[in-house]
Amino acid sequence: MPDLPAVGIDLGTTYSSIAIVNGSGQPELIPNAESERLTASAILFDDETIVVGQMAKDALAVSPDKVVLFVKRQMGNPHWYYTYHGQKHTPADVSAIILKKLKQDAELYLNRPLPYVVITVPAYFDDARRRATISAGEIAGFHVLDLINEPTAAAIAFGVDRSSKAETVLVYDLGGGTFDATVMRVDGKDIRIIASDGDHQLGGKDFDDALMKFTVEQFVQEHKFDPTTDMSIAAELRERAEKAKCELSKRMKTLLILRAQGKDCRVSITREQFTGLIKPKLDTTLTLIRDVLRQAQLQPTDIDRVLLIGGSTRIPAVSDMLETFFGKLPDNSVNPDEAVALGAALMAAKKVVDVAADRVAPPIVDKVGGLQITDVTSHSLGIEAFVPGTQQRINTILIARNSPIPVEVSKEFVTTMSGQTGIQVMIYQGEFQDPELCNPVGEFVMTGLPPDRPAGRKVRVTVACGTNGVVNVTAVDIETGQQTTTQVSYKVGQSQEQVSAKKRWLQSKPIL
Repeated sequence: MPDLPAVGIDLGTTYSSIAIVNGSGQPELIPNAESERLTASAILFDDETIVVGQMAKDALAVSPDKVVLFVKRQMGNPHWYYTYHGQKHTPADVSAIILKKLKQDAELYLNRPLPYVVITVPAYFDDARRRATISAGEIAGFHVLDLINEPTAAAIAFGVDRSSKAETVLVYDLGGGTFDATVMRVDGKDIRIIASDGDHQLGGKDFDDALMKFTVEQFVQEHKFDPTTDMSIAAELRERAEKAKCELSKRMKTLLILRAQGKDCRVSITREQFTGLIKPKLDTTLTLIRDVLRQAQLQPTDIDRVLLIGGSTRIPAVSDMLETFFGKLPDNSVNPDEAVALGAALMAAKKVVDVAADRVAPPIVDKVGGLQITDVTSHSLGIEAFVPGTQQRINTILIARNSPIPVEVSKEFVTTMSGQTGIQVMIYQGEFQDPELCNPVGEFVMTGLPPDRPAGRKVRVTVACGTNGVVNVTAVDIETGQQTTTQVSYKVGQSQEQVSAKKRWLQSKPIL
């Protein structure tokens, strides 16, 4: 095991996991304190303690107002928070609690500190969601080495030991709450992403919702009232719906029982009915696949392998749909629940090897030393400009979607008034010319230009996207070569002071 141990974490919507590359160079999952390889991404905010995992998930039916689920879907949402003991906690704060649970359990299991981490994110996460994920890692006490896209991590786990010919692979990643379709070229340790698309609000939760809706409709038809207005009954039904979904992946029929106010309803559901209920969502994934193939300028027949990742790919209708579309059976040779964390661990080990190979066991160096990853931007990046002669704002794209990262593009501006010592640039992510249809990254104000100069002096502004997908902006005065001081007002996110305060708060709280 490396002297600078770094772990990989799959921070999932429904389940999370942590992995490390052992001294023999093999990635392995680290079990939690309950001896489980996967930790439910559920948090119970009890009166005096915070509980993470299956116990928290089990408490949903009893204390639904004290349990938080699916917080990953809220990452980057400035309007969502959970109040505990009078204090508001953002999605990043709540996610940090899950990360701290993984960290402390892994440190207990390995009997050593684990300061460094690579965290996975959906390929389609934008800048705000990526920054929130980094903040969550820092609040949990990690030094975040990097973020890596989930399909890329899965491809690393899939390809790192393969010596077969190079393949064009489509990774179909359908998890508990998010979906990504990514086309890549995999040649052993050389992995090159070509294009990616996705939906961060599509996953197994939506399939549970469909089963719940179907069951409630039957109940209402029979008893004339909606039982799920009671939060405890709704929570209990969600648990049963999730189990029914899993059963229908193995059996052709299952039974859902819903009881409320002394009334009960027994709802029989066949696999065929379930497939019909989720078909609109599966059709959406197929639409996104067509889009990503179009971006990659490929046809379905150009794909050599369809790799299934994420627990929701166990649903038979998923494989059937993909087999029909691609004309070949999808590949389920990697564990859909574990591949992402294992790939993240390999990437974390590579980060350590890149800076301190002499402090890492030779088998680890042999395993990851030659790993080459080329990822792409998930969204176009642009700056706000005005149509000449008008006050109409437009988003001028500087970095196109699916550009290999890291990438940076520069654009020259001129000062518009005499004595101007700063410039202001608004950055957007999105594919539309109308800024209102794009996601604002933030307002970048660059100051420190030489004073007492006439208007019309040139300033070079550089927009960059790093390997973690996070956006940065810098500016240089062309005449003097002086770099400006940049102040950023992000539309979503927390300041370093807020992150530090939440980190201190979390350090004082026992996590069970």
